[in-house]
Amino acid sequence: MRAKQFFIAAAIAVGLTTGATAKEAPNYEEHILPILRESCGQCHRTDKTSAGLDVTSLAALERGGDSGPAVVAGVPENSPLYRAMAHIGSESPMPPDSPKVADAKLALVAAWISGGLRLTSADAGKAQKQLVDIAVDPVALGRGPEKPIEVTATLPPPTPLKSARALPIMALAANPWAPLVAVGGLGDAVLFDSTTGSRLGAVPFPQGEVRALRFSRSGEVLLMAGGKPAVSGNAVLVDVRTGTIIASLGDEFDIVLAADISPDQSLVALAGPEKLVRVYKVADGTVAYTIKKHTDFVTAVQFSPDGTTLASGDRAGGLFLSAAADGSSPRLLDGVVGGVADVDWRRDGRALAVATGDGNVLVYEPTKGIIASKWKAHENGTTAVAYAADGRLVSGGHNASSRVWSADGTKVCETGGLVGSAFRVAFSYDGKHAFAGDWSGVVRQFTSDFGATSHELTQQSPQ
Repeated sequence: MRAKQFFIAAAIAVGLTTGATAKEAPNYEEHILPILRESCGQCHRTDKTSAGLDVTSLAALERGGDSGPAVVAGVPENSPLYRAMAHIGSESPMPPDSPKVADAKLALVAAWISGGLRLTSADAGKAQKQLVDIAVDPVALGRGPEKPIEVTATLPPPTPLKSARALPIMALAANPWAPLVAVGGLGDAVLFDSTTGSRLGAVPFPQGEVRALRFSRSGEVLLMAGGKPAVSGNAVLVDVRTGTIIASLGDEFDIVLAADISPDQSLVALAGPEKLVRVYKVADGTVAYTIKKHTDFVTAVQFSPDGTTLASGDRAGGLFLSAAADGSSPRLLDGVVGGVADVDWRRDGRALAVATGDGNVLVYEPTKGIIASKWKAHENGTTAVAYAADGRLVSGGHNASSRVWSADGTKVCETGGLVGSAFRVAFSYDGKHAFAGDWSGVVRQFTSDFGATSHELTQQSPQ
């Protein structure tokens, strides 16, 4: 066992000798040090620093040992000590071969870390540094296409429903440069004018159920992906203006759950139950590379705005950043609990938002790979997250709600009228509206400042 692992195991293997009350912020000397002295002081003290680690002072604990700092003020998931205790991320679970430490003890340690590593009750703690600039650089937003995006083709009506009710909304995308929204269904994706809420028609997808939709960064191409569960998975690229198919990609052995097209439109990433991310070349349809790091269904995949990085997340909580050109150097981001449900890059690429199964939204600083901010977004699990161009976010959850957040995690508004889970969310191109698709097969378009519903977009054909 590594010395670092031994330290963490010892630190949590015993009960708390003193506790913090609900109103008292935990501090090192009263609440944390007694645990460390009793459990690991024999090996990690001033005159006996195994692996270079001394736990008998806060300064020494922050300095850490041979493996670096054990705790870092701010988001608990950024501290190796907490990750090991909570059995998340790349740290070896501690104590080894034992159940996770009691929730009450985890909460105490988490509160101490998030409270700024207070030394004593009189200490104000350390202020957390801003890790992500919440102001989006307008230059990073890019420019729209020279010709306004408009659907010029006469599209067929949506496929008539074969069941008594519509399918849950499992695919939803808003065009970044035009008032155009795509909603996935069985056998097609329906296009809507978000200004009027009117249905423009459907783009056929005979391969099966549409489970992933993405507009290209230019807004001129629509990626549709899905298939048939446990049978096949495919993707097509469609010219938005004409509705014609540009390319067909993929020959998966199961349905595609997540997909994206690179900013230069040369690569398409497909992922799903096979626990793989396959990236195809648009030019000839061949496989460019495959990422094999995931251990469960891959539920989210997206290229960074500059096209250099590919983010992918799975149901088991694995979140990786890989080189977009060839899939090399996959890097695990620690801190996800409850699985990755969705990811979205901020338009300038300086932040990556993640919807997690435990109900949180995590915002990562991708260069350092650490969590810049975290907040509870939905009580029963967060299912979806999306950025607006100005840095605001919209989330969906299993608690039949969709909420808009400022860049710092302050709730702006919430929409009502959703049925069951809000599986997919998006922002309109101008940021004035947000969209949430729910279990009932309806997409609600609501104002992103007040939450009032303006339109309901449905998959159903006109009666």
